[in-house]
This record gives sequence, structure tokens and C-alpha cells, in this order.
Amino acid sequence: MKNWLNRLLGRESTPVPGPEDVSPPATLDTATTMLARSASDIDGLFHPWLLGVDAGAGLRPNDAEVRLARALERIAGTTEQAVSDLVPRMPAVIPMLLQSLRDKDVSNARLSGQIAQDPVLLAAVLRQANTSHYRRRTAITSIEQALALLGQNGLRLLVASVAFKPVLGLQSGHFTRTVAPRLAELSSHSALACRCVAGRLGADAFEVFLAGLLQNVGMMAALRAMDQVSDGQENLQSGKFCAVFADNARRLAVRVGKEWAFPPQVVGALAPAAGADAAPASPLAQAVSQADLLGKVRVLAHGGGIALDEAECLAAESGSGCLSCWQELAERDAETDGTQAS
Repeated sequence: MKNWLNRLLGRESTPVPGPEDVSPPATLDTATTMLARSASDIDGLFHPWLLGVDAGAGLRPNDAEVRLARALERIAGTTEQAVSDLVPRMPAVIPMLLQSLRDKDVSNARLSGQIAQDPVLLAAVLRQANTSHYRRRTAITSIEQALALLGQNGLRLLVASVAFKPVLGLQSGHFTRTVAPRLAELSSHSALACRCVAGRLGADAFEVFLAGLLQNVGMMAALRAMDQVSDGQENLQSGKFCAVFADNARRLAVRVGKEWAFPPQVVGALAPAAGADAAPASPLAQAVSQADLLGKVRVLAHGGGIALDEAECLAAESGSGCLSCWQELAERDAETDGTQAS
């Protein structure tokens, strides 16, 4: 997997923030209680919902949360253990296919042959081509038809999504079994938001998409780290623990991105900036942040964490761009619901 995404994108390397360029990790002593209802802190709604913490509680961390927080801080703050070992590897066909997609003149026959090597990927391509988004009157039944409809950029996004599904669907312990389904739902909503936001901010849609997936991988790595010290009986109750989880999950995402040789600009878009003197966020970082916000608001609304009208207000508080994307995605939801009902 070494450097395959760099080769795919063909971009020049840019520096990734080192330890001296990022803020210190949150601990239970320094974290602010994560309980909020404003667009400035969507995480204050999302992470308690994700972890099953009562957003109205605000209790002090219990002994189990202290133990779990220490485990997160230890693995996120050390370089002695490869954090990518906490998540499974990608299928071998994925890097090969993405490499082929770098070539603008690659034939559909070549792509079809590579896709056919992976039944899961083949099924995903056909399923995507037959969604209501493409408004087809007849079903797509061949890879060649699907590729002609999706186009190379659509295929790149789909392949990356399929590549990460084994990572986000992993349910090997107490916390991953409990949280992974919600995390997989977030990935689905964020993918749509990435495409919408990237175009409005002039960012590369594929890079925004990769960064969004990498954020979710960081949360999965954090859950796996918690599983390693879990007895399956923990009762999470503290907003402060949610804040520690969120901060260290992002740091784990950055470490996984570096170990998997993701493009430096993608990893850099996730690195927490240090202090008020930090450089202004790049269009990529802005797009990742907005898509992350929209994805979390959408999954909260769809999952019952907040009401739809409140979700729209949160999107509006984040700026006209977020509100426009929210409305665009809501229209797509309505079209999908109408198609399924007919």
C-alpha cells in the first residue's frame, strides 16, 4: 500500500504538520465537556450520540472512562506501535484499480477486467449505476454499461468507498460492535456531503472524500484501542470523555494517514492546528470541515439524535454554503424516498 495514493493523485508532496505544529492532545483534565447545541460545536452533539452518552448528563468521568481515556492518549501519543495495525488492510485489487484510473486513456475493458476480480466491488459498481440518482429507465446489467454511466471520477469515489468498508464495518469488540453501524452510516452521509462541498469551495472532490474517510478510520482505530482494554461492562457517561475520544480519534486518523502513505495534503487537512497563529485553513481543509459537519448533522437527523428542523438550523448557522448543500442533499433524499415508494 506504500505511496499508492500519492502515485494515484500524481501530486507534489506538501509538508504534513509535525508534533511541534499541532496542539497538545486533550486529556480528561484539559478537555471541555462535550455537550452543546450549536454549529460551532457539532461534535458536542455527535460524539455523545455516537458513544451512547446522555447529552443532558454532563457527569464526571467514571473509573472506566479514566482507564479508556488513558488507553486512547497512550496509543495516539506514541510512535512505538503502528496504529494502522488497529484496522484491516485494503484488498490488493483496490490500489491496482486506482492506479489504472490515473491514466485518462485507460480502456473500460481494462477497468472491467480489474473490477471483475473482486465480487464485492463488482456488486457495488452495478448497484451504484442502478440508483435513482442516474434516472435510468432500464437496469444496468454489465460492467461496461456501468462504467460508461459512472465515469472515471465517479468510479474513483466508489472504489475508495468500497476499499474502506471492511475498515468501517469491523465489529470485533464491545465498542466496535456498538458504534460501528452508526459510524458506517456517517460515512455514507459524509460521502454525499463531500461531493457537494468540494465543488463550492474549489477543492479536489476525491481528496475531500479521502480525508472524510480517513477521519472515520481514526474513530474506528480509537474504538479498537478502547476494545483492547475493555471488559465489555463500561458505562460511558461523561461529556469530557467524549471530547477526549474525539480529539484522539482525529490524531489517530493523522497517524493512520501517514502510515498508509496518504497524500500529505489530505493528512495535513486533518491535523489539529496549534494556537491562534496557525496558518489559514486551505480550501481542502475548509471543505473537509464543512463536509464533516454536514455529515454529522445529517446522520443525527436521520438517526433520531435531533429533529430535522433543528438540523437545518445548525446547517444554516454554519454559513450559506453549508445551508445550500444541506438543501441540495435534502432534495436528493426526497427524490430517493419518492422513487422507493413508487
